[in-house]
Amino acid sequence: MAKPKRKKKKPGSGRPNVEFDLDAALVEIDATRQTLSTEKVGPEWGAMQRLLLKAKSDSSTVARAVAGRDLELIDQLIAQLRNPELEITNSQPEIEAGPEIPVEIRRDAMRAYRKRMKLTRLDLESKLGRSPLTSGKDADFDAIIPPNTFPPEVWWALAASGELESTGDGFYKIPTQRRDF
Repeated sequence: MAKPKRKKKKPGSGRPNVEFDLDAALVEIDATRQTLSTEKVGPEWGAMQRLLLKAKSDSSTVARAVAGRDLELIDQLIAQLRNPELEITNSQPEIEAGPEIPVEIRRDAMRAYRKRMKLTRLDLESKLGRSPLTSGKDADFDAIIPPNTFPPEVWWALAASGELESTGDGFYKIPTQRRDF
């Protein structure tokens, strides 16, 4: 059975090259920014994300700003589009002591964290993609996202007390140096 002949493409039949107009995009971004609110969740945030990505903003920063409903970071991204030499300040929340977490909850949280770390390490070291005659490969990670059975305040309190160390973006690791008692 013969294959059907392919049609030759005519010149210029592909997708046309569209020039990106940053000034028009900034006008649209400013209009969308006026409708944003931290309390209001809706299509405006998705529209802002699409516009910022279309304007070639950093995708991870845009995602962090939209997911966190961070209006200050959105304003910094818009200012960076106007002046590319501006640096975006890291709006990583500082570790705060917050409300006092009972010792029992902190102990249970650390136990759950160690168990999650152990199971994640075992899972990575025992992948089936290797030869059955080898013992696997050592896991080379040091930070994980803690179990979601405890609220973020517990993990912040553990990081503030020095039992865990925050590595950013919700990842925590056990500190390399032990605490002095």
